[in-house]
Order: sequence, then C-alpha cells, then structure tokens
Amino acid sequence: MENREDCRRGETIGGDTEDRQHSCEGLDSGKKKQPDLYLACLTKQHLIMLSVAVGLVLLIIITATAVVLTKKSDSSTSLNKFSTGGDMLDFLVQSGVISKPDGLLATWFHRANDKEAMNKALASDVMILEADVTLEGYGTANEKPIPIMAHPPDIYSDNTLDQWLDAVLASKKGIKLDFKSLASVGLSLDLLRQKNLNGEINRPVWLNADILHGPNVPGYMPIVNGTIFLQLIQEKFPGVTVSSGWMVGYSPPLFVASYTRPMVEDMYNMIKDIPQKVTFPIYAMLARSGWQHISWLLRQSPRFSLTLWQGSIHPNVSDLLFIRENTDPDKVYYDIYEPTLSEFKEAARQQGLLRRFYPGGDLMNFLNPTLHSDTDFLSAVTQHNSLEVHWFTVTDQASLLAQLSDDAGGMLVVRVGSDADRPGVPLVEGSGKSSEILTLQDVLQLLGRTAERWGIYLQIQNQQLLEASLQLLHSAYSREELYRPVWISMSGDNTNSFVSTVELLFPYVTIVLTEQSWPPLIPETVSGLSQRVALHLKTSTLPKGQEELHSLMGMMDRYDVIVEGDMRSSAEALSHLKAIMMQRKQRANLYVITNQS
Repeated sequence: MENREDCRRGETIGGDTEDRQHSCEGLDSGKKKQPDLYLACLTKQHLIMLSVAVGLVLLIIITATAVVLTKKSDSSTSLNKFSTGGDMLDFLVQSGVISKPDGLLATWFHRANDKEAMNKALASDVMILEADVTLEGYGTANEKPIPIMAHPPDIYSDNTLDQWLDAVLASKKGIKLDFKSLASVGLSLDLLRQKNLNGEINRPVWLNADILHGPNVPGYMPIVNGTIFLQLIQEKFPGVTVSSGWMVGYSPPLFVASYTRPMVEDMYNMIKDIPQKVTFPIYAMLARSGWQHISWLLRQSPRFSLTLWQGSIHPNVSDLLFIRENTDPDKVYYDIYEPTLSEFKEAARQQGLLRRFYPGGDLMNFLNPTLHSDTDFLSAVTQHNSLEVHWFTVTDQASLLAQLSDDAGGMLVVRVGSDADRPGVPLVEGSGKSSEILTLQDVLQLLGRTAERWGIYLQIQNQQLLEASLQLLHSAYSREELYRPVWISMSGDNTNSFVSTVELLFPYVTIVLTEQSWPPLIPETVSGLSQRVALHLKTSTLPKGQEELHSLMGMMDRYDVIVEGDMRSSAEALSHLKAIMMQRKQRANLYVITNQS
C-alpha cells in the first residue's frame, strides 16, 4: 500500500515517474486496473471537464467586462478631461458634435425631467439637456430632503437628481439645471460635488435661477434669493457656469415693456465679483427692444454671454438676425423652438444680405465685421485701423454721392442747421450755396439706397433740431432703413437736456460730448448711460505731458475719442498718443478728423 501511494505521488508531483512506475508494476499484477485519481477524488476525464468549464466561465467574465468597458468608453469616459466650469461651446467642439464655437449650433431639450422625457432626450441628437430640480413633496408635510426632477407645480417624480445625473453622465450631453426655489440648491450642489470627486461629470454644468424681477413682473412675485444662490455655489460647488436671469412677463398688447438700465445694472452688481462664467437668459421677444441695455451688460466682461429663450410666442426671425449680427457667434446661445429655429439658421447662412447693424454699435466693428469686441490683444495693424477711418464732411448732394461710391466706407459728418424759410427742418449746413438745399432726410434716404459701409455723425445746433433729427432717425429705423452707426452731438453745455432727449426719442446711438478744454468735464448723467459715449476733443486742447496723455488713454477704456483740428500744431502730442495706444493690450478707438476732411 505504501508503495502504491508512492507511485501515485510520483505521477502527480512529476519527479522520476518512470522508475516509480516500474517498481510498482508487480503490485497490480493479476488485479483489475483501477482508474487514476487526482486530488483524491477526480479522474483525469473529470479534471479535463472541470478545466474546460472554468475556462468558459473566465471567458464569459472577460467578455462581459470588455462589453461594459466598451460601452463606457463610447459614452462619458471617451470624453477628454473637461472642467465642469468650462465653456459649453468648447466642450461641444471637443466632443465632435459641432465644428466651431457658435452658439447657434448648440441644440437644447427642455424639461427632460421624468424618465420618459429624459430617455427621449438621451436618445436624440440634442446636445444640452435642461431639467428642473425641486424637493420631493416640496412645500407639503411630506417634503423630503431628496432633489427630484420636476417642474412646478409638480412636486413628485419618478426620477431623482441622483438617478438623472447617472443616466446623463453616461452620455455626451451638456447639463443645465434649473432651480425654481432655493430649497433644493444646497442638496443638489452637495450631490454634484460628490459625483465630481472622481471626475465623473467631465463636462460643463450650468445652474440657472431667476434671481431678479424682470420686465412686466410685479415685485411681489417670488424669485430665488440671488445672494444666497450665488453664495451656495461658491461654498459647495464653484466649478459651474452661472445662468442668472430675470423673471419675465409678456402678454401683448399691454405687457410688452423690455429690459431697462436699472434691471441690467442690478444684475451686474450682483454677479460682477463672482469668478464663474455667466450667461444671462434673455427673453427673445424683448431682446431687440432692450438691446441698448443688454448690449451694455454683455460688454462688461469677456466672461459674459447671453442665452436667448422663447415662450409660447415665437420670436421674429429678423429680430434674431439683429442679435446675431451685432454679437460674436460664441457669445449668444439660441434656445429657440422649431420651426423658427430652422428658419433662423437658414437666414443666417445666406450671404450678401444687408447687415442689421445696431446704430449704437461700435464703428470699428461695423467697418471690420470680423473684429471681435472682447479681443484681449490686437496687432499693430488692427490698432491702427481706427486712426485710418475716413471722415467726410457733407456739404452738397454731388460730393456726397461721390463719397458713397467709395467701398472703403467711413463716417459722414453732417452739420445740422436750419434756415428762415424752413424753421425747425434739419438741413445740411453749407448746402444751398451753389446747389440745391440738402435736408437730413435726403441724406438718410441716399444712405438707405446706396451705402453699406458708411456711418453718420450728426453735429446738431440746438434742441429743436435735435428733436426733429431724432424723429427722422426713429422713423428710418422703424422702416429697417438705418442699419449703420449713428453718432450725435449738440452744441451748448446743456448735457442733461441733450441726453434725456436722446433717451426719450431715439436712444440707439453713440452720444458724443464735445469738450473744449482739458481735462474734459464729464457730467454724472453720462456715467449711467447704456449707450456708447465718445469724447470729441480739439487738437489745441490735447494734453502735452506724458502723465496727462496716459490719463487720456485711461479714459479710452470707457469712451471712444475723436481728435479734430490742425494735426501739424499738435503733431508731437498726437504722436505720443499713438505710441501709447500701440502699447495697449485692450481695444481703444482713437479717431482723427483733420481740417481737410
């Protein structure tokens, strides 16, 4: 027996097996040969079958793991690392769903709240999911500290924020969460922070709330406390884009008022010190009528953008084109419904159409449409462009027509006066001496028919002519015949009356203050304007010292500057001013009108 056990051990261990087999052959002679056993209970056949089974199980496990990893790699894990506070358009370009950073290319799905709507959105080709967050049973005795996906008045849902995030993070979609009350904000931010600990989110996150009362909304309507909303973001999950908006009402024909300067100023004061990117939701039906104030807000920081949204009433395609043609493509998102969105995109693709330029816009952007308003650094050539703008003083129709044929464009200077035969009618000073009298209305009509790259600078004598001129401008603009820069100044020192009249009758202009001395005395009234403001200086009043010239350059952060007069008498000061301008990293518009213009 002992020898038989030794023989078995020699087979299993593998040590000099042949010798042990020979020595044990006699022990089994005359007896029926028993099958060899392994591990004391398994035959060789059993061992082979077991090995095959184990191999199959391992193969299934490996295959299943590979499938899971492949699915993940096809979804969120295939994305390159991306900050939750990063730019949405950069993310969409990086993801390969759009070709360039253009807000018109981004697409949206609204109220992707319950699981059915969420799954429909995830299965579609939309790029950004917008969903509403509240608490389960919000405002009732059954309220629970669980963020769910539901739009008021709903307070229950088959989808929690936790579940919603898990599903969306398995896709390549962008995220926008809308909060209608403050109660769910802190818990939602905690959940976002937890999800992002291991880099799970890996895409931009927008957080939206109406934090101010907007157009046509009474002050007693409940809104989200903006101070606490922004504070919670800074404390719990600062890596987001803040979408801070106004509660808006719109019901024509009565409730159609637009955004005002106090509204946009209140918003700016609330968010100016936060470090995040900020997008302002703007109701599309009111965007154009409030553009003087909205554009002011957009100009305040390169971190800012707009998101145009619509309600049940579709906006006018012409109004949408107006916004697009007065902003950079990466500064405005268009959350617009079909069929208006497709009509808008088609119109935006058409070439050769007259640009719907905002009359109060930047002259340099008008003359150089590719010039971005928020460019941080400009080449010397670009900086020099404002110095090369051509200024032409209009005196008669023949010379005006000759100038309008010049494709290079520039600014027409029109000195507006009147005569005894036509009191109160705006006329072009100097006309009528050797040709027919040329009225301001004649000039506007000629511009509307022939000129695409000419702006107009009206230098008006008095209050009566100012009112008449503004009415003509308003009429042309209403007919969509005034898509060019309009600058206006008025003789005299009654700036308050000048500004208030412009605000009342036709505010879509650049206001020009004619300064006769240095330093310029800028009234307090001007500092609160949404319009662009230009300072018109005489060469004889230009400061000579380096410190004063640097002070003038500092003013160009807020104002355009025109220098007019004999360039030879102030050549040195102007040369220094140009040199300082070339060293700047920010945009500055310095224009020169010579006596020969």
